[in-house]
Amino acid sequence: MNKLLFVALIFFSLNGFCQVLTNSTNISITKTWATQPSGYTYPVTIFVPTGAVPQGGFPVCILLHGNGSQNLAQLAGPPMIGQGQFGSVLPCHILVAPTGFENSWNICSENSDAPDVEMINDLVNNLQGYTNVNPNKIRILGTSNGAALANRIFIENTNAGIDIVCAVVSHLNDFQYHSGNFYKPNGATNPNTSFCGYNVVASPLTTRKYLSISNTNDPIIPYLGGTSAVGANFLPAETAAFTLATYKGYTGNMLTSGTTIGSASTLITEYSYLSGDVVHIKGSAGHQANATQKNYIANYFSDCDVVTEIEKDDFLEIEVYPNPSHDVLTIKVGESLVATDYVLYDNLGRTLWVGKLNLQTTHIDINGLSKGVYFLSVGENLKKVVKVVKK
Repeated sequence: MNKLLFVALIFFSLNGFCQVLTNSTNISITKTWATQPSGYTYPVTIFVPTGAVPQGGFPVCILLHGNGSQNLAQLAGPPMIGQGQFGSVLPCHILVAPTGFENSWNICSENSDAPDVEMINDLVNNLQGYTNVNPNKIRILGTSNGAALANRIFIENTNAGIDIVCAVVSHLNDFQYHSGNFYKPNGATNPNTSFCGYNVVASPLTTRKYLSISNTNDPIIPYLGGTSAVGANFLPAETAAFTLATYKGYTGNMLTSGTTIGSASTLITEYSYLSGDVVHIKGSAGHQANATQKNYIANYFSDCDVVTEIEKDDFLEIEVYPNPSHDVLTIKVGESLVATDYVLYDNLGRTLWVGKLNLQTTHIDINGLSKGVYFLSVGENLKKVVKVVKK
């Protein structure tokens, strides 16, 4: 039997195992819970930028709407996906916008008791299987009620492919952090129980970045902390950021002054910890984000970074076979790619092996891997990504 070449370069699909995410892709995730035993299928809107796929695949931003809103798409002209028109803020990201049950997300006393954190986990795993998606650059951006869910995801989700979480106008509440620990609920949330049922200590990943945007004149989420109209008690916004930074390894004092950015009505103050790994932005835009804050998000997400392209012919100088494979994977490259590094990682973004292509033909023993989908990245700054299937 001839060896078949199943190279899933980020630009296109060559076989049934390789799929390209498009605006019309149907992602169907259905969840059931006590009050919805027949299940709820989350509507998911997708916007994929036009033009060439960047090296490594497009970064993805999952947009989470506020309570009572829904995620809709206007694909003619600038995309208006999600609350706050963040489609125009992140034009070089794939935008994925699910809509929660009854247009809300389950934090505690909302209309929804849906397992939204589990849904996001399924959604991320799904997205990481597409060849034009960068599996290590899945971002979460939530507004208001969606920001509270973003905070839950930061605390509870363990997929290392989520590298940035941004919470707009909803910082940490005391369900999520109390008694010196982060918490997640043990089963269903319940507003009639202590801390709404958030009674299981959680250990957030320390590898992902966190951006919090809160406003001193927010009429719904108190900047200085305390009770709110949404039925939760909040930490002070600056204390919440300091708490996250300390958890991630910061050992200094809480910042009491920051860097001023912008001018006039869009003035903001940046409080940055750990070289930007945790950032809090203070503004005065009420219960929304102003233009300077949106621009900060674009810069923080490194949207539209210019990536120098490798010569086109080099993309044809890599073969990976047999693919799917049971035991040994062969990587064959052209002379220009000899001495470059390769990384094999799983669909959660976890690095499994790192090596160097010292010869034009390299063999990798994958016999010990579990069946599933993996990704092979070749090169340093100019990466080619090949999707690998282990039988």
